Amino acid sequence: MLIAWIITSIRLFTFSEIINKRGGGQIKIWALSHVYHLTCGMKPHSQERRDKAMKFVRSGLANRWHAGGLSQILFILPIAVVLLVTASLAFAQGDGASSAVDYRDVPFVGSRNVIWIVAELHLLFGGFVLGVPVFAWICDVIGAITKEERYNKLASDFISLTLAAFEMTAMLGATFLLFLLALYPKVVNYMTGIFWPTYYVYVMLFGASMVVLYLYWSGFETMKNRKKLHLFIGFLLNLIAVGVMVVPNAWATFQASPVVLPGGMGAIEKAWAAVQNPTWGPVNIHRFISNIVLGGFLVGAYSGVRYLGARTQEEREHYDWMGYIGNFIGMFGLLTLPFAGYWLMREIYMYNQQMGITLMGGFLSWLFIIQAVLIGILFLGANYYFWLGLAYRTERSEQYMKPILAMLASLLLCFMVWLTPHSLVASIAEARAMGGAHHPLLGLLGVMSAKMTAVNVMILISFVSFLMYWRAGSKPTVRWAKAANVLIVILFFVVIVGVIVIGVWGYFVPAIVRINTFSVAQVLSVLFVLLTVTPLVGVMLKGAESTSKMTWGVMPVRSQLGLIVNAVTIVFTMSLMGYARSASRVHWHIYGVLEDTSQYAFSPALGHAGIMSALATLLFFTLVGIILWITISASRHSAFSTQYFFLAPFFFWATSLFGKPAEPGGQVVEQPKFIGKVAATICGILLVFVWIANAVPQLTSLPPKKVAFDVSKINSKADLVNAGNKLFFGKAQCALCHSLEATESPRAPIMLGRGAKRTREYIYESMVHPQAVVYKQYEVVGLAKFFPAQMPIINKPPVGLSETEMLAVVAFIQSLGGTVTVEPDELKALASETVTEDTGNGN
Repeated sequence: MLIAWIITSIRLFTFSEIINKRGGGQIKIWALSHVYHLTCGMKPHSQERRDKAMKFVRSGLANRWHAGGLSQILFILPIAVVLLVTASLAFAQGDGASSAVDYRDVPFVGSRNVIWIVAELHLLFGGFVLGVPVFAWICDVIGAITKEERYNKLASDFISLTLAAFEMTAMLGATFLLFLLALYPKVVNYMTGIFWPTYYVYVMLFGASMVVLYLYWSGFETMKNRKKLHLFIGFLLNLIAVGVMVVPNAWATFQASPVVLPGGMGAIEKAWAAVQNPTWGPVNIHRFISNIVLGGFLVGAYSGVRYLGARTQEEREHYDWMGYIGNFIGMFGLLTLPFAGYWLMREIYMYNQQMGITLMGGFLSWLFIIQAVLIGILFLGANYYFWLGLAYRTERSEQYMKPILAMLASLLLCFMVWLTPHSLVASIAEARAMGGAHHPLLGLLGVMSAKMTAVNVMILISFVSFLMYWRAGSKPTVRWAKAANVLIVILFFVVIVGVIVIGVWGYFVPAIVRINTFSVAQVLSVLFVLLTVTPLVGVMLKGAESTSKMTWGVMPVRSQLGLIVNAVTIVFTMSLMGYARSASRVHWHIYGVLEDTSQYAFSPALGHAGIMSALATLLFFTLVGIILWITISASRHSAFSTQYFFLAPFFFWATSLFGKPAEPGGQVVEQPKFIGKVAATICGILLVFVWIANAVPQLTSLPPKKVAFDVSKINSKADLVNAGNKLFFGKAQCALCHSLEATESPRAPIMLGRGAKRTREYIYESMVHPQAVVYKQYEVVGLAKFFPAQMPIINKPPVGLSETEMLAVVAFIQSLGGTVTVEPDELKALASETVTEDTGNGN
């Protein structure tokens, strides 16, 4: 993350050093012209560009620089001072010995809030930077196949946006790292001890992505005659970007689903074992799709802003089409995102049921009601934009009105089902009138069987809306078009009816059948429709006859504000769900391994999370707005270009304001006033989201009170089993791999019934000499396989149980179907011997 920040700073300060060290006015003018070439991405051998650069450097900027009246440090210094003062306040709370300091705090703000905001901003910019190149490359491929220049221009525009945000992402990452080192050294040291080999991989991938991104961007001009090479570089960029995403995903997922790492493992072996934690794969898929959704809706919002500020009809047509592509990409990604989310939640439940219950049924359960509102807004907003496109861009739009009304009613009905909570917030009198916390009718709609059905039907309806817009104004000419249309209708009818039947049937089967069989069947059937109908329609429309003209640049203002609402909603949703993933760990930095002992060990209520998510969203769009302002307004000045990165060229533009202002060029008409509408839309929707987050019940998750293992309080076998149960799920870390009930993909032997199958000696030996015991899955069909998890030596680091604690764990395992043979007196005798030995040794 530091690479791009360092390069940006070096680039800016190197320019000034060239000027200061080459004495003489003409040499300084030459240096400034060279800087202008570099920052604008121009080739200095062009006479026209050389003349333009010399005209610029002979302006007030060059004269004032030559006189020593201006210095770039005046612009960098305030930012540096803010960072240094904030870091100093944090470091000042330590005693100077980094190893003795676990946490530092930031006065008035709080260290957790600082990390929260900076991390969220970095992730949002990172998601945009990693998501946009995917569909930019796809547009580039389409342009190369169809020979349509507009797709190449669109791909170039997408990559220019990525380029503008790339180093902002790097600077936010570097800032995030700075605050982590300053405020949470305990966590950083622990994670570094496990993952330090991956840090080198990440740095190399990040550096490679920076180089390949600049090559791909410049290739739109320099590789026009070598398109295959340019496409290969674009593919390589996305491949590296996936690596940049999956490496830090391993760090984050290890915190939520850690695996036990035996002490004798090598550095690379340990890092790889930690990377392959149970939720790493699902999170990679979920984040990859969500990055595409984020990038699509943000590109749509960018296009909407440019459309509102367009001066010519040509600009409106281009950004109208660009907004359609952005909404199309965001919508298509949104159709598949719930499946990735379902897979992730399923893996969380399989890894640790308590974590899953905390998310879906504990203090975070109301968060998923808020998520339903947000996802519903995205579905309705994306469909609304498609419907406006049918009404304004196509001829004979009246034929679409009845289908649109039917789809709107169906979407609202599904949305209400998805929004219905299982337990209603009610007074005592209301609960008595209902006969309990669950409404006799609405309570049936609050369970996952109804919600899974509703969301799958919403996906199918939205897909129909998308297909209707895609096929508008086109008549397939292939012979089998009628048969294909009949097949598509039958397929939709059968799958929608099947999804509803399975959803109703889910009320009458056990939960394990509903989760492992019925929900999977619903997901697979809907995916089958998406993956079958999309290529089928694509082939049908190839060479289709045009029946009406698609008119671009005529969309109303509300359509563009709708694109902005979708972008704000997806950013807020990602921020809020980031809180959910973090809060699911409750009072642990690393679940069950490294406890949070700071003053912020509790998980805040949804109201606070909503405010923080809204603040992160507002700051994100403020930074994006600065980039857009530079792109839209500042780039019209002759002393500015965004072709490299906005910081250095923006500095030259800002200093040129002290000289004679350059006349803006290329204006056809006065630019429409649109900033107020955009700002009001963003702030208004965020206020609504904050209100919703504060309107639901406010629950806070506090860390449990610590109870030390005290042998003197164990007076019966029941006390002994209870103490072993706490150790099993706590200090001993057994529950990270072992489960008490049957699961689909166990990581270690299931403990249910082990007490009856294993002797006391065998259980004890498996803890202190795990290499002497063979663990295989003999219950599976076919050859027995080794379990993926490795058993650590339980009485050595990192677990380090004492003899008395291990006997308590043995007693708990024996209680799972067997007879407890460990006696409380044995633990007390061992404890007495330990005290005697310590006394004899002078301790």
